[in-house]
Amino acid sequence: MTKLQLAALRQKIRLLTGRRFTLERTAMGFVPMLQASLLERRFRKNGSPAYYLSIPNPAGTSRHRYVRKADVDMVRRQTDAWKEFSRAMSEWVRVTGEVERLLRRIGEGRCVKIDLGGGR
Repeated sequence: MTKLQLAALRQKIRLLTGRRFTLERTAMGFVPMLQASLLERRFRKNGSPAYYLSIPNPAGTSRHRYVRKADVDMVRRQTDAWKEFSRAMSEWVRVTGEVERLLRRIGEGRCVKIDLGGGR
């Protein structure tokens, strides 16, 4: 691998690690979170909405819990924070895998080829 190709890989890694740093800051924030989704339901066609938390269970199902109207804004902020955290963690895993893949390519590119021929 040429020095120019190695430099291009290093540049990609620098960009990815910068992105990973931003995602880590998002994941390490101090905003309270609820590990749930906020659902809006209307029981009549033009009726006022009712809000429920959809809370996942380990069995793969979810439970719903009613949210009082006075608490909807707070719960929405907390569920949105969870959504942002989950998204950031998912992207962090993807970026980290890409960094690893590129580092391995750099390692392979820096290796000197060994001649295993019989040479006698």
